[in-house]
Amino acid sequence: MKGYSTRDVAELLELSPDTIREIARAGVLAPSRTEGNQYRFDFQDIIVLRTAKELMDAGVRRAQINHALFKLKSRLPSNRPLTSLRIAGDGGKVVIREEDQVYDPDSGQIHFNFAVADLAGTVAPLARQAAEEAEGSDQLSSDDWFDLGVDLEAVSPEDAPAAYLRALELDPYHSDAHVNIGRLLQEAGEYEAAEDHYNRALDAEPDNVLAAFNMGTLFEDMGRVQDAISAYKRATNLADAHYNLSRLYELVGEHAEALKHLKTYRSLIDPS
Repeated sequence: MKGYSTRDVAELLELSPDTIREIARAGVLAPSRTEGNQYRFDFQDIIVLRTAKELMDAGVRRAQINHALFKLKSRLPSNRPLTSLRIAGDGGKVVIREEDQVYDPDSGQIHFNFAVADLAGTVAPLARQAAEEAEGSDQLSSDDWFDLGVDLEAVSPEDAPAAYLRALELDPYHSDAHVNIGRLLQEAGEYEAAEDHYNRALDAEPDNVLAAFNMGTLFEDMGRVQDAISAYKRATNLADAHYNLSRLYELVGEHAEALKHLKTYRSLIDPS
């Protein structure tokens, strides 16, 4: 599964194919291509294109749009579901709210025009159709099934595990598929099964920092503080791992270690 065609996206967003191609050629997006050199867009690309349409409809000058879209693309999380985000185009600005955080790169204004969850509901039929077509195919790789799982997780979460499991049938060492299934199981409270998948991810890819970080959060959920510390130590190129280590070391009374990791966290989030 190589994503959604230009025609699919044009019909979905009521945006002209020429405009979609123009935005893609500007370098804002990085869509994959088929053997026939046709664009294939993923769900994050669709979010960016939807924002482009919002900006155009709001009367924003085209010269401002690409700048705003680049900022949006850099803010979108790549390793977790997108449906909690809200995005708006307002006078050339992009505003993003994720849970209790508000991102406004320039003005600080807060005006929310649409939720990604709303867009997810619109995209869902495309993702489900792709899943149905893929089910009978023996031409999809484990990466293709993984990509389909990511799309389904954003638009139809109940269907995502089957795609990840299909990826693992084809490649039992697909570390990222283990991570994503582990996260879904953890969110469902199936801690032992989640731990098994995180361990399999780390066996396949010992330096998978996301697997290690998620393992840390799992051990915290399970009340296994020392195990959580050990897991976070394997993910110390992530700022949040240092923050969590600082918090846990403070909890167990190791104040010097807590201060060290807090300083590291601050230096990573604000290098200046």
